[in-house]
Amino acid sequence: MGKEHGHVNWMDQIFKEYEREGGLKNNPGFGKPLPESALSGNIYDNFLTKAKDAGFLPLWIKWQKEIREELAELVRLKKMNGTESMKRMGEINEKVRTYNSICPTKMQRREIELESIEIQYEKWK
Repeated sequence: MGKEHGHVNWMDQIFKEYEREGGLKNNPGFGKPLPESALSGNIYDNFLTKAKDAGFLPLWIKWQKEIREELAELVRLKKMNGTESMKRMGEINEKVRTYNSICPTKMQRREIELESIEIQYEKWK
């Protein structure tokens, strides 16, 4: 059993116990090759399709949708020369930083800049 910082690594212990009791062998796909669909195409698209079908979406997908909606509003405010644009942009950038901390590395995005908001919004679609 591994130790981390003087404490027992409980996850390691739980997994070893699960493995010892034959838990891995009881999984339906144990010992079978991966299906062709798992090895082809875009891994993220495959994952998201299966997750969506199962009624689950990762938190970063929810954040992505929320940021996209807020960017649409910010584009509208900018066109109206709203003075609230800078404040809203700061709030959106805070969400972008959070999004970047929880999403896969390849999905990370740059922070929003008011000068190029329309182009950045298109990239979030």
